[in-house]
Amino acid sequence: MKKKMGLMSMALLLVMALVTACGGKGKEVSLGVTEAGSYTNEYFGLSMNFPKEWVYQDADQMMKLMEAGQEVAAGDSKTKEKLLDLAKTKTLNLLMASKFPMDSGQAGPSAIAVAEKVSLLQGIKDGKDYLEASKKLMVDSQLPYKFEEIQTVKVGGKDMDLMKASINNGTAEVHQEYYSAIIDGYAFNLILTYLDDESKAETDKIVESIKFK
Repeated sequence: MKKKMGLMSMALLLVMALVTACGGKGKEVSLGVTEAGSYTNEYFGLSMNFPKEWVYQDADQMMKLMEAGQEVAAGDSKTKEKLLDLAKTKTLNLLMASKFPMDSGQAGPSAIAVAEKVSLLQGIKDGKDYLEASKKLMVDSQLPYKFEEIQTVKVGGKDMDLMKASINNGTAEVHQEYYSAIIDGYAFNLILTYLDDESKAETDKIVESIKFK
């Protein structure tokens, strides 16, 4: 179980850094409201539900996780480390909810929502462009990710681009679904992580609960 948790933690922490690896500037927005089993954000016109028994993190806790992921993503590259430092100040950590606490020793499904200013990102016109940029950084991390082709899907009545990825270290496999859309100058991203069919059913329910105004 510890090996599974180690892989799970590595994947989640890397996500916290990699999806924020580009910078931009824009107007201030709210972090939204997280309660047991629900998240809402008026700026992005979003509401979504997750299991009430799941553990959720506040913005400060998410920032600490992102900083840990930054070390994994940067490795020995000082240039990449500076890029990630810059990106960290331009990102809204909106939600992190998981079935088990990160330090519990148990692996399970999770949901992460982050938004990044994209007004200065060259060539980022839609969610697909953003996911392609994230994919490149994940490949550069040299972790053994496998990817499926990016596709456009309907989520809560809104078009979002979806990238599916998985990582396997020989003892456990972690699956992730990255949903992205450009909303009012921000790349809004939802990352769902699951291990098997049972945990995928839990994350699927989260996607089904999403509503955009």
